[in-house]
Amino acid sequence: MPKLTWDDFPEEFDNPSLIKNLKFEPELSSSENQHIFISSDNYPALQKLLPIYEDKINLIYIDPPYNTGNNFAYKDSFARDEWLSFMNRRLKLAQKLLAPSGCIFIAIDQSELHYLKILCDQIFGEQNYVNDFMWLHGKGKKDTWSRTLQQHTLCYAKDKHQLVPFTEITQTAWASTNKDKDPRGNWFSGSVSFSEKRSNPNHKNYFSITSPSGKVWTRQWQRTREEMNQLLADNRIYFGPAPAYNAVPRIKIFNEDTQKIIPRNIIDEVESTRHAQTHLDELLGQKGLFENPKPVGLISHLIEITSMPKDALIMDFFAGSGTTFEAVCQLNKKDGGTRQAILIQKPEVLPEKSPYRTIADLCWQRIQTNAVQYGQACKKIQLDYKNQLKKPFAEWESVRGCI
Repeated sequence: MPKLTWDDFPEEFDNPSLIKNLKFEPELSSSENQHIFISSDNYPALQKLLPIYEDKINLIYIDPPYNTGNNFAYKDSFARDEWLSFMNRRLKLAQKLLAPSGCIFIAIDQSELHYLKILCDQIFGEQNYVNDFMWLHGKGKKDTWSRTLQQHTLCYAKDKHQLVPFTEITQTAWASTNKDKDPRGNWFSGSVSFSEKRSNPNHKNYFSITSPSGKVWTRQWQRTREEMNQLLADNRIYFGPAPAYNAVPRIKIFNEDTQKIIPRNIIDEVESTRHAQTHLDELLGQKGLFENPKPVGLISHLIEITSMPKDALIMDFFAGSGTTFEAVCQLNKKDGGTRQAILIQKPEVLPEKSPYRTIADLCWQRIQTNAVQYGQACKKIQLDYKNQLKKPFAEWESVRGCI
């Protein structure tokens, strides 16, 4: 595995004694049963959260600064070292916060994609890399030679062996034949078993079923015995044409049926950047207060494909405009879940023309609007660190790259 090295840039909050003296206002405990929004720089906030939430966060989504040249006030030859130092500290804390069966999604563009991949391999382990989920976000970004249509989202598990397989629910709409004249209409067939060679005789789903002609099929099935019995009773298993019924059993899938599939790593069915911007403008009642927000559907999609429990703890420590909060609220309404969002956003000062003093204020306004809309409750917490610093804290983050 390639080894990534860089000149480290220390931060004020590397000092443990400084962190020890910081306090959340109001206090925060592990028994919180509501969403949490923390107005703070994320580095000290993550360190303060660690004793409470270590090994407990099911899913993290972040959209950090992309180091495009606009985020760091340093020479180009030093900018990458600065960015890697910045990301390294925060991702190491994220890895500790994740539950053993948890995962993290990190949005990034091509400028730092490959450096981020190697950095994450070092922190999470190359063996815990899941995939790069690429979002096709609209017309794309063009230069003289090409147009880049995708934005990258690297996904890593805390421990891939404990990560539940990802699934996506899709609806069938392309069946055009009806081989057995089933009164329910057109259908196509899908695999419902492993081949005899690939079957594991010790697996709990290894058993026999019998076709209408009496042919016995013994192998490992992709359904439990109870589920197969239900499919057989419902005439959902196709054994080939009558009267032989001697083809490998396959499941009948009708139009408008839903089924679980392995998710594609290309995401092209969610809203565009322009749609996300329009949605945020409508929520805040004014245009252009926050640039380049992510669409709610993108984050909802990533949460859903992980099959995390409906009471999952979901964290976003580059909260930006608060898209992750709305995505969690939508999913809770959709399936009756009790997912809890923990968001952190630094109070970065906005231009004077904005009705909000900081990005944290803007984010909190959106959270309050969505909370009312979805009947959710969110607790606002501040971590007052400015008075603890010996010198001014560098403005690391920028609006660009936040969600």
